Amino acid sequence: MKTNKIERAKAHLVPYDFRMYIKTLNLADLNEEERFYLKNYGIYNSKLRPERFTLRIRIAAGRITYSTLHTLVQIGKKYDLELLITARAQLELHGLTSENILEVWELLKQNKLTTLQTFTDNFRNIVTDPYDGVDASSKIETFGLIEQMQDIFLDRPEWMGMLPRKFNTAICGTIGTYTHFFGNDLFFALASKKGEWGFNLFLGGKNSEVAQDADIFVTAKEVPLMFEAVAKAYRAYGLRGTRSKTRLFHLLEKIGIEMFVEYIAEFYPKTIISRGELHIEKASFSSYRKLADGSYGYCLQSKFGKVDIGRLEESLRYTKKENLEIRIGVDQNIYFLGLKEKSLPFASIQGASNVTACAGSHYCALSLWDIKSDTAYLPLEKIEKYQLQVGFSGCLKGCGRHHHCDIGLVGLRTNSFGQTQKAARVYLGGQYSKDVTPARLVFTVVPLGHLTALIEVIIEAYEESNEYDFERFSQKYLNPLSSGFVMLWFLSKLYLKEKIILEQACEEVLYQKLIQVPDFPFFEEDKNYLKSTDVMKHALWDDK
Repeated sequence: MKTNKIERAKAHLVPYDFRMYIKTLNLADLNEEERFYLKNYGIYNSKLRPERFTLRIRIAAGRITYSTLHTLVQIGKKYDLELLITARAQLELHGLTSENILEVWELLKQNKLTTLQTFTDNFRNIVTDPYDGVDASSKIETFGLIEQMQDIFLDRPEWMGMLPRKFNTAICGTIGTYTHFFGNDLFFALASKKGEWGFNLFLGGKNSEVAQDADIFVTAKEVPLMFEAVAKAYRAYGLRGTRSKTRLFHLLEKIGIEMFVEYIAEFYPKTIISRGELHIEKASFSSYRKLADGSYGYCLQSKFGKVDIGRLEESLRYTKKENLEIRIGVDQNIYFLGLKEKSLPFASIQGASNVTACAGSHYCALSLWDIKSDTAYLPLEKIEKYQLQVGFSGCLKGCGRHHHCDIGLVGLRTNSFGQTQKAARVYLGGQYSKDVTPARLVFTVVPLGHLTALIEVIIEAYEESNEYDFERFSQKYLNPLSSGFVMLWFLSKLYLKEKIILEQACEEVLYQKLIQVPDFPFFEEDKNYLKSTDVMKHALWDDK
């Protein structure tokens, strides 16, 4: 079988053995092979911005101590670095250079912080609900299981960098969760069978796809065994050709999930049991959350993943004084647990709990937008009011998880409406919390200056539906319609400035409703509404 160049490099030198060469590298002039090997040690450098370095720190289950976070703050201040929270509940240090990257890397190791296997072909940080084990609806605390799973692969030569591609794992033992995990390669979802709590397995998710039900149930004590079996099956049978086709999703697409379950059985020492009853309920977000012991948890919202170090220092002093537990969530926020009452001296950042944002162009050369700043173009007040989930990615790699949300956005640039300008792709209709399907592309290009108006008419249609959440609205009103018609409908709302209500009806009925409105640009032979949408887009968005 033909392998890609990264696999050929691994065959020559396994990533675990590269550590002996790290201190001899010319960090100011790295080649692509050296960059790959450094990623296995949590050191990121791009050929597009070779002068910049990043360190990504692994934080199992997002649980972090006061002393660890305090240490990171002091390191950040000493080296004038920026601190970011990732969408896998990890921390990144940005602003490093070839002169200081290894010095800081060694300093992290001295403080028992690991950056190992946080990039490239590895098991990435294993994630869970930020209220794991303490929420009233928590049935299985997963932190200990995550530590056992991590022990299987972390800093082990047979695993470091030796997967066909990156592998994301999630596990949730809490019924009511605000987070959602079906975009992971492997998701252990809370379930029960014959009176015993455990997990159903879902396999093959990624940024643009949802995981499939594998028809497997495991009890809590069997989770590490099952994780190792899945890991060995993927390592043994995973595709290693074209890099863009090597995720677990692509293997399942090729052989089918039933065959992969047979591969898992080769490495699993027990009998595989069929699925149990799934127990997942979508909880609404609240800054404060009452916990099982009567205390409260609080979500300190970051600026869409960017941490204000001064603000963090202030909050850390309070957590030490009050002896609070600290956790990091996949929503890129910090959680404080153990409050005696619903009161804290910290201001909230509007909308940050509802928007998952990628690093953006300030930190990533692949992004076309400065995502963390450009969230200012979103109607954050309405997004927060209606608890909408927004995924905001700076490129199609999808680090903002724009397929697993209510409204997905991908930044791009366009000259379709005059001079080259920032624009966005818009995705709608994601069913991400239980009945899972990815959001679909509806608008291929919306100029940045017009994005807020478009999102507001989408939210207005949701308001008019009186549905209890946007997922339900999408399921009943948007997803039965073609993406072309959904685009036509919302453009018509903007263009006609008429109070037209989106009813739960077939496409033909709704189309007849539109063409009766004066000034609607109707064309007799308009296949797929292309002429009408083209007229309205240019009338609305062309540079005047």
